[in-house]
Amino acid sequence: MTGLLRKAMLLACSGVLAASSAMAAVPSPADSSVPCGLNLVGSTGGVADVRGDLTIIIRDLALTPIAGSSVVINFNACTPDIRVCSVQPAAGVTASCPGTVGEISGVTDGSGTVVLRIVGGANNIGGSAAAGFKCATVYADGVNMGTINVGAFDQNGGGGVNPTDISLFLPDSFDGDFEGRSDYNCSNTVNPTDLSLLLGASLGGGSGSSCGAYCH
Repeated sequence: MTGLLRKAMLLACSGVLAASSAMAAVPSPADSSVPCGLNLVGSTGGVADVRGDLTIIIRDLALTPIAGSSVVINFNACTPDIRVCSVQPAAGVTASCPGTVGEISGVTDGSGTVVLRIVGGANNIGGSAAAGFKCATVYADGVNMGTINVGAFDQNGGGGVNPTDISLFLPDSFDGDFEGRSDYNCSNTVNPTDLSLLLGASLGGGSGSSCGAYCH
């Protein structure tokens, strides 16, 4: 009887350990680091603008970073104006084009971190309709990690970031409506700080070109 009891306890412990191990590999939205917003950028010489760096850290319930986690940002709710490039120049950043806008994905490193630098833009033709606040959804291994705002320095999606984009931005800051594409600091408002960030992108030289082809 004692031997049978010992075996039963060992099997029970093994089951608990296996369950704990499985749970440890599950991303925890509350314990991971997902920024409030991201900014789509252009590129220069085939190099995506560093102003677009988005750092995401995936952790489990025990606050342990998860290496090799597949992180996906789905932009399909960001209609009608947000667009992402079908070919992304930054290493480790992959685009796929299902749905209305598309998805961007990357894989976390040994520290559970992935840095996504996403080339894309808006389709602002002058006061045109725009997506609202936090239109994109972030997933890690299929787990919904929450929503994130999408700003676009390249307001018209052509010619890189230049003075035309600044002129297209200005109505977004004055018309009283909210346009997520122009909220670069994720404050849920469009204000002078956003203009300053756009000027930096325009004058910085890192977004001299738009992408050649958008997902949709």
